[in-house]
Amino acid sequence: SRKRGMVLALGAILSCSMLLLPRVPRAAPPTSRRAPPPSMLKAKYDLVVVGGGPVGVTAALRGAEFGYSTILIDATPPRQFQFTGPTGLYSKALRDSALRLDVPVLRSMGIVDAAIWAQVNEFVQQILRKSGDNNMKALCLNNVPHLRGMGRLRPSVGARCSVEVAYRRGESITLRSDNVLLASGSRAVRLAALEQWYTTPLGGHVRCCDSDSIKQIDFLPRKVVVVGGGIIAIEFARIFAQLAAEVTMVVRAADLPKSLARVGIDNQIGYLLQADLRAAGITLLFESEIASAQGDCGKATPSARARGATGRLRLEVVQTGTAEVREELEADLVLTATGRKAVTDGLGLDALGIEIRPNGDLAVSTSLMTSAKGVYAAGDVIGAPQLASTGIEQAESAIDAMLGRRDVGAAEDASRLLDMPVAAADCSPAALLSNAARYPIGIWTMPELAFVGLTAAAARAPPHNLDVVEGVGRYSESIRGHVHTVGSEREGEYLAPFMRGPGSAAAGAAGEQLTGPALKLVVERAAPHRIVGVH
Repeated sequence: SRKRGMVLALGAILSCSMLLLPRVPRAAPPTSRRAPPPSMLKAKYDLVVVGGGPVGVTAALRGAEFGYSTILIDATPPRQFQFTGPTGLYSKALRDSALRLDVPVLRSMGIVDAAIWAQVNEFVQQILRKSGDNNMKALCLNNVPHLRGMGRLRPSVGARCSVEVAYRRGESITLRSDNVLLASGSRAVRLAALEQWYTTPLGGHVRCCDSDSIKQIDFLPRKVVVVGGGIIAIEFARIFAQLAAEVTMVVRAADLPKSLARVGIDNQIGYLLQADLRAAGITLLFESEIASAQGDCGKATPSARARGATGRLRLEVVQTGTAEVREELEADLVLTATGRKAVTDGLGLDALGIEIRPNGDLAVSTSLMTSAKGVYAAGDVIGAPQLASTGIEQAESAIDAMLGRRDVGAAEDASRLLDMPVAAADCSPAALLSNAARYPIGIWTMPELAFVGLTAAAARAPPHNLDVVEGVGRYSESIRGHVHTVGSEREGEYLAPFMRGPGSAAAGAAGEQLTGPALKLVVERAAPHRIVGVH
């Protein structure tokens, strides 16, 4: 019996080890990823979409839906999956993978970090491949061809403009069109103090990443420093803590509510989030920033190599404002998430005189048209709020406007649902930012956090000047999540769910389930009322 038990235990360990070995990715069917050769493309299309992210894919499908000949230009580098969704999808996939595995238990079984990371990465790639395959199938079903290359605007004869596509080294093709949508997205802002380390390997690995290049990480870090206090920084800090890393966040603001103020988070929820990160073992250094970094190769022992810890960065942390040295940190991995900037270089904007705002964003009208007739833009490239959800809405709005197919009935339905006038169909950055009910925001922590609409403080302040009451159903006292509802006795312009709890990031049906307890409190305290915020 004892011998049989040992055999079963050994079998279980071997099974776990086999599960952790990286599987060879299944190649997608050749026909699903093969773009038509340039020689088979038409010389002129009704619509040319530049950008293969969710905004560009949505725009291309929308144009095809209306029966317009459409082509999608995608600049995804070779040997990378195409159409795998927004930059943020990687963090969601990594979060999902982190929740599947118990890293301390696997290490206690003798599984090395390299094998654990191989399995984590395989989970992530499965999700990215699935997203890419789904988008590719949608494009194929709607007969939307795509061309892999860099698109650049050119003046044109016989059309409003042309797009020159460099699709192979030294080779290009020019496509003419009366309508172009630019959806080139944004790129991460890098810190000057860490510039050399974004590309310099240390101990066999690049130890400094931004929120884009983090997708190329190839090891499981044990000590992580996250620079930034925004949504992306918070999500990655929580993910690496779940992967059993020792995580430190370096934040310029005095606390998380102040750091997240620009996205409209409620102060109480911000402090709850701050406490939750600390409860997860994350060290928070506020009013701090990175002044310099030095590389340390360390000892290349076999165990160190297995852990991926044969090189670390030593960071000097200083007080924001005074530059007084606070402490020195060591990290296997440094992730900077300090903002994003519109990608406008290489688009040939000068050729058509397209205006760029002082902050680098493309200037657009209420219909999302740039200063060049027939050239529209949507998504991160036109600025805040720089969310995938708002970018997709902008893509549909831009296509509807350029092709004269705006669905007024749908706009009226949205108006009734959200207590907003039909003018809400204006999806320009200015229009979105003027009404907090227009863009729900999710933070994929553990559990998730989501919100849309006004906080109590914002509702009471000009220009709203609402007399509001609050009802609170605390997370610690409810099995369904923490809900903080703000209600007004008079007619308002906002309908706003702010939620925290399992599944709350899906702000639709989850919002209906979670708002009950706090909504009841508002109803008991004031009637009649309009909901202006649910946190």
